[in-house]
Amino acid sequence: MKLTKLAASELTDEKDVPGLLSCRIDYEVKSGKGRLEYTGPKFSPEMWHQVMSFFRWTDKEMDSESQVRLYVNTKFGRWGAWAFPQEARTGMSAREITTQETPEQAVERFASWGSEPSSDWLYFCTVHHHCSASAFQSGTDEENERGQDGLHITVGHMDSDRHDIHARFYLAGNCFEPDMSLFWEVEQELAEQVPASMLDSLARFQMCGKVVVDFPDAWRKNVIEVLADGHHLGSPLQRRQSDELLDPRKFDMPEWMRAEVALREISLHCNEEDFHALMHAISENPDLNIIVQACIRHQVTPEDICEEMQQYQSPF
Repeated sequence: MKLTKLAASELTDEKDVPGLLSCRIDYEVKSGKGRLEYTGPKFSPEMWHQVMSFFRWTDKEMDSESQVRLYVNTKFGRWGAWAFPQEARTGMSAREITTQETPEQAVERFASWGSEPSSDWLYFCTVHHHCSASAFQSGTDEENERGQDGLHITVGHMDSDRHDIHARFYLAGNCFEPDMSLFWEVEQELAEQVPASMLDSLARFQMCGKVVVDFPDAWRKNVIEVLADGHHLGSPLQRRQSDELLDPRKFDMPEWMRAEVALREISLHCNEEDFHALMHAISENPDLNIIVQACIRHQVTPEDICEEMQQYQSPF
């Protein structure tokens, strides 16, 4: 795997001679070379297609991204996948719900991997999808993955017969471009007929095919409707808006990241021409801008305001 991004952009060298001098030199790192060799087990096609089938289900039924964790066991020489509890109907974002796994749930998870509960399984890969959008590493993805060693995969075009994937591998904050044929078994007979430089593309092509299989029912149960004050939040659009407003983690993100997430979600529901027209209308119409700002500030939708106005309309 080829190194593509360095973890450190600056280095410092210091030298002190007590009573005589103190010296500090700061270096700006412009480039670096490095390679990473992966020699571990490959994904089983059955496991991978379970993940893809789960993603297609969440895209179609929940109108949202979802994510799966992959664990590797070098003793058994295989990987295992699991979808932990996560929020449903989140649009262009995937968020796990922080909850303590019960002993019974742990037994079910390990049993799906043909194993007793064991610390031999290493969490070393994340996979999430971008619904009908293409696969790429967003700014939020990069921020989350930089400090998490292992392989990270994004899948796109979940509504198509052929998906696409984007992958990167992080180790100690350094980013490497992974050769997916190291993680996906390309048939030996086929591999011998193509140049070695094509194996990565071939592996990605095979991984992106639509193969429908069943996946653990626990994964469906772990996709949980978002609640606020003990009540359902209403329509999928309202739920997405409320999630963004109520989740304080969103405001810890830089403004450009929040704008990127918002733009990705809007692109799913508006064509480009309508989007530009609406944005200009909002920016140029002071009254419309006031309405938008009030909805954001008070965490309500325009539909909520219309319903409230009807309460005050005269019946005559």
